[in-house]
Amino acid sequence: MKLQDIKTLITSGTVLVALALYMIFGDKPPEKVEDIQSSVLIPLEQAEQITGNTPLAVDYVSANDGDTISVNMNGEKKRVRLLMIDTPEMNYDKGDPMPFAEEAKEFTINLLENAESVQLLFDKGPETDHYDRLLAYIYVDGVMLQEALLKEGYAAVRYVNKPNNSLEQQFRDMQADAEQQDINIWSYDNYFQKDGFHPEAVNK
Repeated sequence: MKLQDIKTLITSGTVLVALALYMIFGDKPPEKVEDIQSSVLIPLEQAEQITGNTPLAVDYVSANDGDTISVNMNGEKKRVRLLMIDTPEMNYDKGDPMPFAEEAKEFTINLLENAESVQLLFDKGPETDHYDRLLAYIYVDGVMLQEALLKEGYAAVRYVNKPNNSLEQQFRDMQADAEQQDINIWSYDNYFQKDGFHPEAVNK
């Protein structure tokens, strides 16, 4: 075997190893809040100032999907709908989950189950929707859950209603960054549209 052939094999092997390591570790979403604390864009103190409200301590109970959770608040179980974002539906009574629905739910669960502190922060408008769910921002050990979901491409900005939209522009900026990276829900053209998610765009 010629020296050049040996060099080629070594180079090729190095590239393959690097590629394998990237596929295993390089695109792995954070599973704990510590993994994203260093890049927080909307700290709790800033959100308090913008909304004019004080966060309330709650205990995490369960997650229905990526954007709806249940908490224990003052000894009472409450459902919480995360303000201004939408994640793909699990479709419990309608068939298979939408693409990335299970991943978004798992991401939410991983952050909340490992949390030492969970806080709920209302905006300036109604505190409940017509399903009697609380409408709020959720902070997990100082990291806003909405922010984390948007950054990871598991959520889109939706259901924006004044005056519960104090952080709308920040959310849209985070969504734009995820779209540019083509990650998760943004990896398929036209999956998310103005009227919601379109699984047919993924299942072509």
